Amino acid sequence: MNSRPPTRNFALAFTLIELLVVITIIAILMGLLFPAINIVKEQARKAEAKAAVTQIAAAVKQYYNEYSKYPQGDVAADNKDLVYGEGGNSNEKLFNILRCIGLDTFSANPNPRRIVFFEGKGATNPDAPRGGFVATDATNGTPNSFVDPWGKQYVVVIDTDYDNQIKTDLPHSDFKGDDKGPRTGVAVYSLGKDGDVGSKKEGVTGKYRDGSKISDDVISWQ
Repeated sequence: MNSRPPTRNFALAFTLIELLVVITIIAILMGLLFPAINIVKEQARKAEAKAAVTQIAAAVKQYYNEYSKYPQGDVAADNKDLVYGEGGNSNEKLFNILRCIGLDTFSANPNPRRIVFFEGKGATNPDAPRGGFVATDATNGTPNSFVDPWGKQYVVVIDTDYDNQIKTDLPHSDFKGDDKGPRTGVAVYSLGKDGDVGSKKEGVTGKYRDGSKISDDVISWQ
């Protein structure tokens, strides 16, 4: 005689409530994860921009050491600091000199020893270039201009009046004035993700730094 109790097969399955709980937990986790991913990506872009502005400044100084003058090409300095990358003056010409390309477009060869002072990658996405050299005409740059990770041209200010100081050409109010400009032969900057001087998000308006608060701008001289 078989004394074992009859077995029953139970189908294991999620109830509707359990499914909703799981979906809710996943949604909460994703909501927490996405902002963290964006923060990491933005930090990586700032690190890329910081490396770029440092390398650009070093390339301009190396040019000076080689030729005993700053790269100017056909652009008139007018006895003041020369600005590339804003006000309709693309940084293309500067990087053509530093990269030793397109030198036949200048009235006189600005890099006669044909030294490559700067190298860089091409920008991603030709239609909206970011983080490199622009290959074709685009919204934020001309061919061979060098753009930051947010698609704006790096601005390069060069001490072509040779007083070893960058003065009123810098947009930040905490660097304006003859006695407040950084003591350097070249200043390179990017205005960061928002494209504004300072950062409203960080509570800094029109400045690079306000007390302990620092804007999202990226500069070469600090």
